[in-house]
Amino acid sequence: MKGRSALVTGASRGLGRAIAVELASQGAFVFINYRKRGEEAKETLRLVRETGGDGVIIRADVSDPSQVDEMFDTIRRHTGGVDILVNNAGWGMISPLDSMEDRLWERHIAVNLNSVFYCTRRAVPYMIEKGWGRIVNVTSIAGLKGVKWLSAYSAAKAGVIGFTRAAAQDLAHTGVTVNAVAAGFARTDMGLSFFKATGIPLEEFARRFTLTGSILEPIEVARLVAFLASDEASNITGQVYVIDSGMSLATDYTSLIEG
Repeated sequence: MKGRSALVTGASRGLGRAIAVELASQGAFVFINYRKRGEEAKETLRLVRETGGDGVIIRADVSDPSQVDEMFDTIRRHTGGVDILVNNAGWGMISPLDSMEDRLWERHIAVNLNSVFYCTRRAVPYMIEKGWGRIVNVTSIAGLKGVKWLSAYSAAKAGVIGFTRAAAQDLAHTGVTVNAVAAGFARTDMGLSFFKATGIPLEEFARRFTLTGSILEPIEVARLVAFLASDEASNITGQVYVIDSGMSLATDYTSLIEG
């Protein structure tokens, strides 16, 4: 990836941080996007530089199209554009369907789905002009199967899958590929909050509700994203790769949260 530039949204922590560091370790110059965790974004940049790579921190709420425009204006001044876009920014909050407020539904759609469109729309002209580009959208097994009390999150992540498949067709024969990674629950702040909601200890959860007996580590997702962003994945597009410790096959985990 030497000579490539990459934007990772929501890269201040969790999966985004791991992805940014992995891409940097393979030679990419990384734009580290964050919305409100500035100190954590600085830590991501420190880790990026620790690999021998480099990058720039950019603050922007990617659910706001005007802020996305400003972010890409900044990127243009640095590198002209991005060769690799990882739409990772995500947010979820548990809420029963019958008591969900409009603002909560709208926030889930804005952060998890609208942001993917806004960033992709700005990224693709540069990629098309160069004849090479990689877009990797981080979705969730919730978008494939649905999770109780996460109807808004599940709907948004399902939308990302549909968008991925449609965008891959729109960008056919341009040298730009579009794929998605459907992650299971990982050892991140968001993932751990789900485990806490179930009331089941993490080790017991892994033993009972996965096929591997272990929970995803962020680096595992990052390595899959990096592969899809590489030259070696040039003939992979419009696909959704599930990485979830076999959880979606192991059991009906969606009933774990009790009302």
